[in-house]
Amino acid sequence: MKTFNTFFKSFHLVLFFVLFCNVHTVCPAQKFGCVSGDCKNGVGVFSYPNGDKYEGEFSNNKLQGKGIFTFASGKWQGCRYNGEWANNMMNGNGIFEYASGDRYEGQFINNKLQGTGKYFYANGDSYYGEWSENQCNGIGTFIYAEGEYKGCTYQGEWKNSKMNGEGTFTCENGKTYKGHLKNNTKDGKGFLIMPDGSQYDGMFRQNKFHGQGCFTYASGKKVCGNWKDNKLMD
Repeated sequence: MKTFNTFFKSFHLVLFFVLFCNVHTVCPAQKFGCVSGDCKNGVGVFSYPNGDKYEGEFSNNKLQGKGIFTFASGKWQGCRYNGEWANNMMNGNGIFEYASGDRYEGQFINNKLQGTGKYFYANGDSYYGEWSENQCNGIGTFIYAEGEYKGCTYQGEWKNSKMNGEGTFTCENGKTYKGHLKNNTKDGKGFLIMPDGSQYDGMFRQNKFHGQGCFTYASGKKVCGNWKDNKLMD
């Protein structure tokens, strides 16, 4: 997940030119400033000295309403935001497109991914759910399109963009896990079904059988006891 922290600082600096230049319809050499329309109270196009550009609605010399901001330089070069604005910040619903090919569609509060939204990765993975402070926080669904977990889906709780809490992990090959997770690993009480039909019901630690639990083979044979690092100790 990418963060907007660096963007926030630089973005507020360049907004000075909105407050200063758009009062006057012409800025030096017409290369930046309000290059067309009404950038005070209306719809206009404002170009920044670093090449960034905003096209959309203004109110009281501020980015307010709906508009498109295109980044031409710096860390966010090649990125684009299309959506709602309030008080010179991304507020409301919008789409943020990254130069990498990633895309976020959803809610923003004060330039942050906040509320409900969808994040589409360039490799085909996707996340849909709750956001807070630019991270997946709350309830959400992650679908894997590539890599080791291709064809798998996680639905459950998130904290700081990691699977944390109760959730269900299902894969097309029949593998299923339902239980507690910690920092993207099975950790705590859970129930695991393997593709061959064997099952484990018990405690986990960092993706391994660890603690009290029962393993049932595909044949129906069942063994219970104390486990450590996937091994039955008694």
